[in-house]
Amino acid sequence: MNIKYSLFKNYLTGSKKKKIRKEVFSLALPAMGENVLHMILGIVDTAFLGHLHWTAMTAAGMANQILFIFQAAFMAISIGSTVLISNAFGIGDKKSIRMTSWNGMYMALILGGIVTLTAVFSTAMLGLFPGVTEDINKIADSYLKIILFGGVGFSSMFILSAILRGVGNTKTPMIAVGIANSINVFLDYVMIFGHLGFPELGAEGAAIATVISRFVGSFILFIACLKSRDLSMLGFGKINISFTRIKKMLKIGIPTALENFIFSMGALVFANILLMAGAQAYAAHRIGINIESISFMPGFGVSVAITTLVGVYNGKNEKNTMLGVVRQGWIIGTIFMVSIGAFITLFPELLIVLFTPDKAIMAEAVLPVRLLGLFQFFLATDFVMTGAFRGVGDTKTPMFITLIAVWGIRIPVGFVLVNFFDMGLLGAWSGMMIDMTFRGLIKMFLYSKGNWEKHAERTRIAASEEACETAGIVVELLANKGDNKSLSQQESV
Repeated sequence: MNIKYSLFKNYLTGSKKKKIRKEVFSLALPAMGENVLHMILGIVDTAFLGHLHWTAMTAAGMANQILFIFQAAFMAISIGSTVLISNAFGIGDKKSIRMTSWNGMYMALILGGIVTLTAVFSTAMLGLFPGVTEDINKIADSYLKIILFGGVGFSSMFILSAILRGVGNTKTPMIAVGIANSINVFLDYVMIFGHLGFPELGAEGAAIATVISRFVGSFILFIACLKSRDLSMLGFGKINISFTRIKKMLKIGIPTALENFIFSMGALVFANILLMAGAQAYAAHRIGINIESISFMPGFGVSVAITTLVGVYNGKNEKNTMLGVVRQGWIIGTIFMVSIGAFITLFPELLIVLFTPDKAIMAEAVLPVRLLGLFQFFLATDFVMTGAFRGVGDTKTPMFITLIAVWGIRIPVGFVLVNFFDMGLLGAWSGMMIDMTFRGLIKMFLYSKGNWEKHAERTRIAASEEACETAGIVVELLANKGDNKSLSQQESV
């Protein structure tokens, strides 16, 4: 087996290694905080509704799984924006940064408007869950309809955060989500249960609270983008929507959108497998999913940091520094997530009780949650490798791996163990753990082969080419690259 690159090899000197580790931490920690708070936006709803009644919690969980499908579209623009902006930032191409940022904003509004229009189809969407009772379906319908009406807030928080992350600003998204989350917690408390003079709205109150908080967060991020010196969005004349620019973003981002769509549709099918085991098994599954989302927050933060830093150093054409970023991110992410995994394995009840007081559901969730704690190493590796691939613009590799892992492993294994071996929640989650292991190991292997190098070159050229289009010096830039082979590679981008 020909190994070109290894996570176990040190590519940096002592001083450079410390510098990169500091950079990873400085970006990853706020990104972790942002993801913690993003997850809490959903987890708080789940926890409050779980204490209202487990049926309300289950209904909200169903609705949120449908929202993940829309999130896939946001990912296309988000990842495309982050990768192009970070590479352009490394090159020092302010024109490219400014144009990509404005067009990302335009797409946030367009996609959010489309999501809002789909609210009229909320009942039809819930047909994806044929096995639920009528009372749960009714609650889910009212919750989903309200959430969809807030589509612009949903898309804007997602995409504007990605634009800021492209220039290494992970603190502002964290602050915006923190403020939004504080508003959400307060409104959940008063609207779900009818405190402080508010009417008792149950699941509808949770949805209204989420929509309001997302619009507040979006407004904060919008102002931050306009004021950012690194994005340079103001003071240079009107920026029109550019289909060429959007096409470049989508070329990088669509595989990630498809990856998320593949995963989200797989999660819907997987949810129906759980419903075969009963509504309470599904409720326990939703608790487990929320605990999983807590466990992978460090991995998400490190992945964001790696995507940004790999993009920046790819723009600077510093390969060894890129490799050092990935290695340091892997070490940091693994330490964080394995530590969390140990806590989850030893004390699952301390987390489960946050979501439900129901003893039967708590008992059913314990063993699968313990399983989750044991597989954190593979989950951490998966996040790190995904960040590395995305940073150089290789978004197709993670997409194909997700397709194989979810539809070729998780769903078939889960279905067989639930339907034929009557293993219930444990059987379904066994399929999930095999899926996690496969994704982590196969991505590490493909990273070591070095096929991502050609994507790194193409992405660097695409990012630098943006400013050259308007400056009229594309030919000069290509000529400076050296030979005809290089020229043909650039013309194909």
